[in-house]
Amino acid sequence: MKIQHRLEDSRRGSFFIMEGERQIAELDYDLQNGILNAYHTGVRRELEGQGIAGKLFDELVKYARENNYKVIPTCSYILVKFRRHPDKYCDIWFRTEDEPLGAACGVRPK
Repeated sequence: MKIQHRLEDSRRGSFFIMEGERQIAELDYDLQNGILNAYHTGVRRELEGQGIAGKLFDELVKYARENNYKVIPTCSYILVKFRRHPDKYCDIWFRTEDEPLGAACGVRPK
């Protein structure tokens, strides 16, 4: 499975996997002022549990590090990954007092 990346108007981005003409997985984010707000991760139901979301997450981390971006883990999946290994992601984790709780997964931030 090949992970592709698109960035529209320098603000909205996505890591995604296509199978033929069908998108089977995505990790969506907004980018502003060097901060990636990762707000949604999704994998088609029949493909869940195969590590696909983890591969998308790894691409996000790699991309953030290569570009010196910080990541706000608005998506619950990404927040769990960060919380499980905070030392591993402290270089990219954008933390604030009112940081998201991951409850907004799938909801595009305004």
